[in-house]
Formats: sequence, structure tokens, C-alpha cells
Amino acid sequence: MYILYKYYSKGGTKEISYFSALCVVVLLIYIHFFQILILFNQVDAVLPMNRNDDRPVKYLKLAIFLLPVFLIISLLVKPKDLKNSSYDERKVKRGGFYLVIYSITSICFSIFKKKLTSERLAPLEEISIFLMIVSTAMI
Repeated sequence: MYILYKYYSKGGTKEISYFSALCVVVLLIYIHFFQILILFNQVDAVLPMNRNDDRPVKYLKLAIFLLPVFLIISLLVKPKDLKNSSYDERKVKRGGFYLVIYSITSICFSIFKKKLTSERLAPLEEISIFLMIVSTAMI
């Protein structure tokens, strides 16, 4: 989370660097959770989505689903802990590189899974892939 916090603490996101880093970490956690569910075709069992739901309703359901992990991580990692932390600059840059590679690999895994199945993705799988792309763009 430090790498993301440091990245967001520069430029236009300086005021919301902790919140931005927290959101990306939560998204990455849920991306992996959804990847596991997609792998075992259990997405709808955990968070049922109706194909007839409007997009705002789908996002509201997803937001309610994301909230517990968001709260837990925000309680475990405080902004002052991130501000007071410092690491070797080389390690931070290398970690940032690994984080980008890791995110791209996660997206490729989801796309590969989609290619393996000829059926249309469930709404939650579509949202999961969308969140992966957004989180990679945020990095």
C-alpha cells in the first residue's frame, strides 16, 4: 500500500492519496476473489446479479459487497503509518514495476478465462474485468 500511497501523494491526487491507495488495494483484493470465483464458476452463488438490473443497481450491490474489506483495511492501515514509513527508493521503484506487471497479468488471466468459455460472461464477471482495468489505470 505504501507504493500506491507514495504514487498518489504527488500531483493532483495529493489531497486524497490515502483514499486512492486504499481503493486500489481493496480492488486488487476483490479482483483475486472474483478470479477464484470465476475459475470455479461460483460468481453468482456469492453475489447474485440479475441481468435485468440497471447499471447503477449493479454498482450499488458491488459497493455494498466491497465495503467490509474497505473498512477492515482502513482500520488496519492508518494514514499516519504510511506518512511515517520510508523505504529504499530502488525497492519502491522495483515494487511499482512488479505491481504493474502483476495487474496486467491479472487482466490477462481474466481475458484468457473469457476466451476459454464461449458463453457470455455473467454481469459480475464483466464488472470484475472492468474493475481490473480501472485499477491498472489508477496505478
